[in-house]
Amino acid sequence: MAEEINLNKTVVHVFKILDAINASDTPQGVSELTRITKLPKTTVFRLLSTLEHLGIVDATSVQQYKIGPKIFEYSKSASRQNSLVQIAKPYMKKYVEENHENINIGILYDNQVVYLDSEEGDHFNLQVNLFPVAPLYCSSMGKIFLSEFSKEELEKYLTKTKLQRRTINTLDTPEKLKQELDVVRKNNVSYDNEEYEYGLTCIAVPIIESGKIIAAASVSGPTSRLKVRGWNNIKQSIIEFGESINNTL
Repeated sequence: MAEEINLNKTVVHVFKILDAINASDTPQGVSELTRITKLPKTTVFRLLSTLEHLGIVDATSVQQYKIGPKIFEYSKSASRQNSLVQIAKPYMKKYVEENHENINIGILYDNQVVYLDSEEGDHFNLQVNLFPVAPLYCSSMGKIFLSEFSKEELEKYLTKTKLQRRTINTLDTPEKLKQELDVVRKNNVSYDNEEYEYGLTCIAVPIIESGKIIAAASVSGPTSRLKVRGWNNIKQSIIEFGESINNTL
């Protein structure tokens, strides 16, 4: 019951309507959708009007509704992401077997890193804090995405985003971040040097398809352990991992 109380009823109603449309072989009118969903007719009409405006549904000449083109964009995106995870998974497992550290795959969404998948290496207490999203400015994968932003896109991001100082190492001014991104662009490798959380270090590389960054991969672990295993060894391992994925795409 507690979980249901926290649900947004409007969102639930929207998906009731979309489920009803999707389940039918033919477009559905307001009256039929009202009967199927058991929602008030005014609610169904109002939500359909909004969904039509957004391109989520299309209306026929007799005001019957079918799934619109916008949904297919989401479907293609989900398919690409699933395909990327399927391609990367064997390489991720092999990486953990050989290097014993966490390997992560993430994408850019709404000015955040969204983790698609991860394979866990040797246990460390901080790994629970890695998911499911991370800020761009203080994460290694986030810096990979920021490095591809145009000057206008970067300025817009910096205007909207407060560079909160999470640790003493966090790049908390636009000048510091821009200098770091210049290095990332030059080397195609980025670092989170305990900038997101004390004791946690990450190194990331881009995942590239058709010349465009579509995702990023990072190795993450406790700073002390990565240091013992050798920074150059860890850096080279994640570079080789990224090249393996890029050559497969």
